[in-house]
Amino acid sequence: MASFRRRGCKCEGKKRCTCGATWEYRIVYTDRRTGKQREKTKGGFPTKKEAQLAAGEEERQIQYFGFAENGNESLEKFFNEWLEIYKKPHVKPITYSVQERNVRLNILPRWKNYKLKELTRNEYQKWINELRDHYSEGTVRRIHSIFSTAINDAVHEFNILRENPIQKIKIPKDIEKSEKVSFFKKEQLDVFLNALKTPMKNAKYQHSIQYYALFSLLARTGLRIGEALALTWDDIDTTAKTVTVNKTLVYPLNSEPYLSTPKSKTSERTIRLDDATVALMKRHRINQKEVVLRYENYQASKDNLVFHQQDGRWLRTNVVRDYFKIVCKRTNLPILSPHALRHTHAVHLLEAGANIKYVSERLGHASVKVTADTYLHVTKKIEEDALNLYERYVGN
Repeated sequence: MASFRRRGCKCEGKKRCTCGATWEYRIVYTDRRTGKQREKTKGGFPTKKEAQLAAGEEERQIQYFGFAENGNESLEKFFNEWLEIYKKPHVKPITYSVQERNVRLNILPRWKNYKLKELTRNEYQKWINELRDHYSEGTVRRIHSIFSTAINDAVHEFNILRENPIQKIKIPKDIEKSEKVSFFKKEQLDVFLNALKTPMKNAKYQHSIQYYALFSLLARTGLRIGEALALTWDDIDTTAKTVTVNKTLVYPLNSEPYLSTPKSKTSERTIRLDDATVALMKRHRINQKEVVLRYENYQASKDNLVFHQQDGRWLRTNVVRDYFKIVCKRTNLPILSPHALRHTHAVHLLEAGANIKYVSERLGHASVKVTADTYLHVTKKIEEDALNLYERYVGN
């Protein structure tokens, strides 16, 4: 039940207030979340009638939600606590790093001085529209996802907001969203890999075939670069002709690298190797030992790594990318990234007539749909070729 009073009125004894004093209400209720008795007061109403109407609406809200909305906490404080309590202990370090970076660089510079209750749909939508002037649709979706998830937790976990005001926000779409997948044609791949057989003139370790083995493995298996760099020799079975993927190397910017679980459950897989790749991996293992013996400052890997730096530690992803681009330039090929070899493997498999479900499992995709959507231009060609074969078969 609400009670009302006029605050600071100096018109005692007068029939009518002329000093401008305002009315406030006070509501005492039991918080259903905690079972404790609490109260909410709010003032600044010119008349008692307005205070009564506002109190009635607040009582209906309390009855519905079971608590009085607070939302006085700053967004800066809330996001910092949210990251520490709800994200850091429960997500992979690389995921936390991405979320923390987006909060620090994109969200807080704009919203840190706002209180939770001051967040409005219209102002937020305007900000999202502004972000699209600087970032891609995918990046803005990622920022919005982090923000909206945090506000959902404010509603359902922290219980300091009744509703999420930024639901059903519209992200402006790319006018021409490019779904083009970068890959090497069969002839281009041959040129690229053949170029790796001859060491670069300024290469420090001329005898090493490490990059030839690495890029050949990527092109012949579709492994992600992090999956390949995490491999140990225990993961490669040359007798069974398989490579087992059960970890990935994460190399954050300006931070120490670490091993993590694969991207998804389906990313944990065992892949069959063709005979040429098996032979190359055997040769690489011997070559690796020869390089250690040949060069004084080249150390063996204590962790039995398949690919490593001269000091025995994990090979750096940025070094691999730079080497890849140098070879592309040297051979006058399109300047792509090592990830293009994963796409190359998938495209070549599909063009060779491999079943799309097999390709999906080999790549470790979450579903066949992901594979089909990613390589739509290839699957359409396969569909057309299959239809042409059918038409020839039935005689039309």
